Amino acid sequence: MSAPISGTTRYLCPLECGWHHDVPPPSPDRAIELGARLDPTARDFQEAVHSIVSSAVLAEGQRTEAALREHLATHTTEQFVRTIQGLRAEVARLKRAAEPAPW
Repeated sequence: MSAPISGTTRYLCPLECGWHHDVPPPSPDRAIELGARLDPTARDFQEAVHSIVSSAVLAEGQRTEAALREHLATHTTEQFVRTIQGLRAEVARLKRAAEPAPW
């Protein structure tokens, strides 16, 4: 798996299958691509910028959630159960390792 460009947020599949979803760093071009819109009721420059950024963040979140849901639907219930069992075993092992020595 190659490293994403600097500033990218990478969402990994929790089942560690190798899939990932990259969200590029924020930029004016990205806001336009996401369809960010200016609130026509903005009273000043600060509110105008805030409305554009809020719109872009909401759109990015919706895209990311859709990508994650689409990918997770490709996994079986058995895969989820095996992953949960493995995580529980790892947590138990770490708890045991953190216990003080009984001397």
